[in-house]
Amino acid sequence: MNSYEIREYFIDDPLIPKLFLQSWAKPKTKFHGCVLITHGISEHSLCYDHVAKALADQGWFVYAWDLQGHGQSQGKRGYIETFSDFSRDLKRLISKIKENETLPTHNFHLIGHSMGGLITLQALTAKDQPQVTSATLSNPALGLAIAVPKLKELASHWLNNVWPTFTLNNEIRYELLSRDPKMMEIYSKDPLRHTKVSAPLFLGMKAAMEDMKDNIDQLKTPVFFQIAAKDALVDPQASLDLFKRITGPKTLKIYEESFHEIYNDLNKQESIDDLINYLGQYKG
Repeated sequence: MNSYEIREYFIDDPLIPKLFLQSWAKPKTKFHGCVLITHGISEHSLCYDHVAKALADQGWFVYAWDLQGHGQSQGKRGYIETFSDFSRDLKRLISKIKENETLPTHNFHLIGHSMGGLITLQALTAKDQPQVTSATLSNPALGLAIAVPKLKELASHWLNNVWPTFTLNNEIRYELLSRDPKMMEIYSKDPLRHTKVSAPLFLGMKAAMEDMKDNIDQLKTPVFFQIAAKDALVDPQASLDLFKRITGPKTLKIYEESFHEIYNDLNKQESIDDLINYLGQYKG
């Protein structure tokens, strides 16, 4: 039976909210490097337990964190004061992890899913972008495929000014995430998964999508885009359009039948194996 050393941390840093972080590692392993996973909206780090263990089996020291307002991190569920606070938190977290001199943090890789992919790209195109080896983006939120009711969108502009902390239910239905019926029960029974979204989060995410079109030329880090062709939440064409404009090292894999959460879909082993193979080229 595979055994893993799993640790939990709360990051206390005066520059950011209190963030929950956890790590996975195989005992007595000489690690190739470190991986940090950033989840999507409504999720949390434990959603990637099976991905983290698969990477740990390959000799990686794996971290995953909860965004503020998600999981066990500080903050009101689904609320962010300013969307760029997420990428600020990510950059600060990378800096804190790299302070650990017992790990090979010189070989550092990012994974971001959906909104986590957008946050990762924001960090990697910032003026103070972190120095990492590669980034894998799983269906990054670069355009919306799901229809947001017009009334709700209009209300978000009003709420953003008068009641920014107010949250509404998002439009995400579990059956849009995966074709695997077993996942429906897992999603519905997960106490850390939430369905809330505030106006600053929604509007800030949309603005960040537009900003990324102007900033993508700042991306220097090698990237791997894993795109689900049948994603009904984020627009796969938006990701493909942006991918074409990336001038640095890049790799693309399209999953023709997959839904949004490729690591939880019926062909999840294929997407996880592709991730393992991509990171494998960086084993030192």
